[in-house]
Amino acid sequence: MTHRTEDQVIIEATRRWFENSRESIESFSTTLLIPALEDAGLADVDRDSVESSAAAYTRWRRAASMKVGRIIRGTQPFPLAWKWVWIGCLPQEYQRELRRELMAMAGSLYVPIPRFAQPGDCPTRAQAQLHRISEEFGELLQHARPAHNGHYDLNDDPALVDRMMKEAVDLVEVVLSEVAAASRATGRPLPRMRMIAIEVDGATCQGVGGEQQ
Repeated sequence: MTHRTEDQVIIEATRRWFENSRESIESFSTTLLIPALEDAGLADVDRDSVESSAAAYTRWRRAASMKVGRIIRGTQPFPLAWKWVWIGCLPQEYQRELRRELMAMAGSLYVPIPRFAQPGDCPTRAQAQLHRISEEFGELLQHARPAHNGHYDLNDDPALVDRMMKEAVDLVEVVLSEVAAASRATGRPLPRMRMIAIEVDGATCQGVGGEQQ
């Protein structure tokens, strides 16, 4: 089986966005990606030259679009330094999908770092989002058909099992994110966690387990 690489996953998601929106390589390159790369110090654009004339601006747009187009078509390597900046230029739903898949490729869960606000002299705060846990738990129950007979076996529909496992992992991700938010905003230490190895018919599966305080 041929495994997809990270750049392929990112480019596939970008193409899907283009196909389902009015976005194009040119608009993505010149209004989103290149400015974001400039802000990150990863692209050197001579703004005085570009803004000096309409012709210079047109040449700049064409050159930027051609470079990104070659990357998308696979005729030029995807710059590793552009990875997270590129992902950050995509719509939120595509970003979440990509981050989850890339973390899964690295053998990890995607646990978003909570955003913090510090209004005036108030202590650092993180928004509680228990509604997300409720939503994900509801999704898991909705797609838990393989568990309805009380056990799992080879007679279960693979597609239904895959969907149930996806919803279960989504739930784990939001729970861990909520725990991280509570810990960082309150200063309380995270509960101790330990890796556990589960032996299943001679195969070792890695998981994460909580250690009792």
